Amino acid sequence: MTGSCDSCGEGADELLAVGTVVDYAFRPDYRFCRACYDRYEGRHDELHPKAVAEQQLPPLISRPDSVEDVPE
Repeated sequence: MTGSCDSCGEGADELLAVGTVVDYAFRPDYRFCRACYDRYEGRHDELHPKAVAEQQLPPLISRPDSVEDVPE
């Protein structure tokens, strides 16, 4: 793919993408030039501190402990 790097903003003829696979299809989330991709080594979580924080301390999910805790 061509375009600009999501990290440094430089235009490039070839961008490397980091993304997710949904229903057997790759969906790019971020596009990097070769220099930025080599620096981050494909780990886009270094760009987003919120992603790192959620991995270290996942959000709490409230679950009932007993039948009395379940609202009617």
